[in-house]
Amino acid sequence: MSVSENSTNEQPYRDYEQYPATANGSPGSYPPADLPPDHHEHHPDTQASPYPTTMPTSVRAAQILSWVFAALGIVLTGMAFAVGKNELAGKLIAVYLPALLLGILAFGYTVNGNGLRIAAIVCASFEGLGSLTQRPPFLVGLAASLTIVILLSRSSAGLWFKRPH
Repeated sequence: MSVSENSTNEQPYRDYEQYPATANGSPGSYPPADLPPDHHEHHPDTQASPYPTTMPTSVRAAQILSWVFAALGIVLTGMAFAVGKNELAGKLIAVYLPALLLGILAFGYTVNGNGLRIAAIVCASFEGLGSLTQRPPFLVGLAASLTIVILLSRSSAGLWFKRPH
């Protein structure tokens, strides 16, 4: 093969696919050969699922708020018992019992269905009503309960809890 023949074929390997490169020009990597191009979907032949695949931020915020609210109730009740104010501790147990149930229900936000969401909304509603009966009203309890009800009533939360498992 002479030099003139080689110059007529400027790209001797033009039938091959070019190796992918990253932004800085270094070689990238091909996707694994055994995965289809749209391997992130469960069924590549169908449309994308209308249900979210990750927990929406409203549900995550309600979950964290439920845990913090339950922990607050446990700490305040424990402190009341520690200083010997048993009557106050009894009142705190009555006030924060729905919050404790909310904290327990929050552990199921990743795996359970719509019934758990409805139970959490009802529990938060009872907590809000219970905080209104206290003197002075526990504004923290009312604000947390109302926030949890609003967050779990959003349409994204409904889609999350109604998704197929």
